[in-house]
Amino acid sequence: MPRALLVVIVAVWFVLIAFFVELSPFQSPWPQQRYRIEGAEFAAFSGAQADGSALAVETADDNDGALLVRSVDIADAAQWPVLRYRFAELAPTLELALVYRRADSPGDVRTIALTRPRGGVGSIDLSREAEWHGAISEIGFAVYPLAQSVPAARAFRPFRLESAEFWSPSWSGRLAAVATEWSGRRAWSLMSISALGPDSGAVRTRSPVLLLAVGLVLTLVLLLQFAPGRPRQIVRIVGVAVLIAWGLLDLRWSLNLADRHAATRLAYAGLDWQERQRQLPDADLLDTAQRVRTALREAGVDPDQVRLLVDADSDFVRARLIYHLAPARTGPLNLVGWDGTTFLSEPVFVAMLVQEPLHYDAEQGLLQIDNERSLPARVLLDAPPLHLYRLGHEAAP
Repeated sequence: MPRALLVVIVAVWFVLIAFFVELSPFQSPWPQQRYRIEGAEFAAFSGAQADGSALAVETADDNDGALLVRSVDIADAAQWPVLRYRFAELAPTLELALVYRRADSPGDVRTIALTRPRGGVGSIDLSREAEWHGAISEIGFAVYPLAQSVPAARAFRPFRLESAEFWSPSWSGRLAAVATEWSGRRAWSLMSISALGPDSGAVRTRSPVLLLAVGLVLTLVLLLQFAPGRPRQIVRIVGVAVLIAWGLLDLRWSLNLADRHAATRLAYAGLDWQERQRQLPDADLLDTAQRVRTALREAGVDPDQVRLLVDADSDFVRARLIYHLAPARTGPLNLVGWDGTTFLSEPVFVAMLVQEPLHYDAEQGLLQIDNERSLPARVLLDAPPLHLYRLGHEAAP
């Protein structure tokens, strides 16, 4: 390959990387200022002690996690857009978030989800966050169990906060933030009752898949333009480049899968099947479902044979409660609607897990749906926020 063509291809790749990473030509290659905070300077509400310059967190707080905070005096957040954070032994069952207060609203605590770094040191470009501006009076880190993936009681493991460091704007800071996003550890997540969530977290940079695809296409165009008489060499070069790109993406995916399995093993290892069934991220909803089934049996009906409609304050909780009630003949109340219950020829039961229950007139046996409608009903279970009703005239007292 001609040296001039090789130089052009390398230059094109550098330009592509700069474009995808969104490097500003007005920034310095290296940070001109750094503001370092040692881990031991942070305070925890419980379970932590200084270990040299680091903060060792040995036990979880009442929320099965840890909150580490420190007062700061950052006059202008825009001057410190890059945060470098260093943790040691942070378990794959734990999530990580930045918490901070602004001087203009000291009563509000703002949070930003952080990517768990590979290798202990991570970076984030806070200039992409709309709320990161003005004077910052307090910063901290919240560490908590992975939502929807592991039981909270088995998620916590001791870890160390070694340091946090703010950088002034620079290319190296932006590149470090992108590298953290591209290589960070990803946990299992759910989009719905039966679908896994996306492979990445918050979208803070363009996908490396797109970068590699565009780069390969431009490389091929340059080869065809400047070396048209060498088809075999072009095919060989492009083929090797495609294999390298494929290998890099496959390695990234495999590492993410290994991280997720590590979290699963850490949460469930050493438990038999029955114990694993009880150690669920939403074990409270499983208990709620069992209470509904018990109340139905006490009312003299088979919970697997009755028509049971379910409602909750969120779509996810409603769907998970329906899942835990299986094999009952359940359905979501928000889709059937209260009017739909009157067309069913069989008795209808309604389980509601809501903070603001419907008004029930015990004397008349009426459940007030809204200002204009009420249905005859009988209360089978009244244990806020859980309520179970049997609808129909024959159900009323």
